[in-house]
Amino acid sequence: MSSLVLLFGVFFVLLLLGTPIIFSLGAAAMVVLASIDLLSPQLVMQRVYAGLDSFPMLAIPFFMAAGALMEHGGISRRLVNFSSYLVGWISGGLGHVAVIASTIFAGISGSAVADTTAIGSTMIPMMKRRGYDASFSAAVVAASGVIGPIIPPSIPLVLYGVVSGVSIGALFMGGIIPGLMMTIGLMVLIYTKAKRSNWDIEAEPFTYAGLWKSFIAAAGALVMPIIIVGGILGGVFTATEAAVVATVYALLVGLFWYRELSFSQLPELFYSAGLNTAVVMVIVGVANLVGYVLTIEQLPLLLSDWFSDHITNVLILLLVINILLLIAGCFLDGGSAIIVFTPVLLPVVTSFGIDPVFFGVMMTVNLMIGTVTPPVGLSLYIASGIADISITQICKAIFPFLLVQLVVLTLITLFPEIVLFIPKQFYNF
Repeated sequence: MSSLVLLFGVFFVLLLLGTPIIFSLGAAAMVVLASIDLLSPQLVMQRVYAGLDSFPMLAIPFFMAAGALMEHGGISRRLVNFSSYLVGWISGGLGHVAVIASTIFAGISGSAVADTTAIGSTMIPMMKRRGYDASFSAAVVAASGVIGPIIPPSIPLVLYGVVSGVSIGALFMGGIIPGLMMTIGLMVLIYTKAKRSNWDIEAEPFTYAGLWKSFIAAAGALVMPIIIVGGILGGVFTATEAAVVATVYALLVGLFWYRELSFSQLPELFYSAGLNTAVVMVIVGVANLVGYVLTIEQLPLLLSDWFSDHITNVLILLLVINILLLIAGCFLDGGSAIIVFTPVLLPVVTSFGIDPVFFGVMMTVNLMIGTVTPPVGLSLYIASGIADISITQICKAIFPFLLVQLVVLTLITLFPEIVLFIPKQFYNF
């Protein structure tokens, strides 16, 4: 356990000093290796490379590219317009539009940051012009961005699948119902708030003609999630191959359907997607080194024995793990936390008979809530920047939305079948 204390001690000290997470993780792992006389450049590079040498990891750069192509191809504007005709007439109008647009975009990007940026850049200025409070507008968009990595495709679920060896397709299917529950929960909150505040700024005329016209305009975007989910469920392609299909589809739609992409833009878009992929991949490689350190120090076994000795109830175990992950999500980004904690916690939960697909979705929902919790919640900073408000203002406004997301997390923890219902229809458990 002394190695564990050393590992996390060095890690958190470096974080507090402002060291980037990648270097904090790597330095902490190397300090532990040095303390047990195992540190060598060859070992470090070998373990980092081993973390990246995986076929399913190819899904990440392709989903990044697909998201970038769809975002710059006029997708977010068309989704907002369609969502406006679909739900804009409900009390709380533009708030519902932001949630629905984010939910649909979630089936394209797989990233909370991409979701918040793409929808927020359109919705927040629009909501402010219509008289909505700036902090409320930013909070709605940031909270809606959490849905992005839960509804398939999902980059965090790909990471969990790679680390755990669990079917990524099953994980994708497991995220559908929790993601839709979060959508409904946020919309109920917005509706309730609108009714209590007697807002008269939300009215959006509903017409079947407008809905149909906006649907046709957004059809190119709306088909993409169907292709991804339908292809995986139908056995046409794997989750990794779905990422390639999504990229090719996004390229064709942007160039030849919407015609808002040009060949001259592609190098910059692919460079941006590659840069974002590189950041994720470096974290994955370094986190794999940390996982190796934890394994040779037998931390998963020690932790499993401790839980077995002190906890006998599955719900109490899940409660403890959820609290641990919620705290971790305040300081680590979701991808890093998944890679660090999965090798430690997965043996523990499987020893209690907990399904790894359910645990992966629960962990992802938990850690994605961290994107809207200070001090590291990246979606908070993006939304507050677009809305031109302070981080303190958005933190106050986000609290009711955070409660809704915690309720969803509690429900799926208490009732795992919410997560497992769809995967059980298509995969053997």
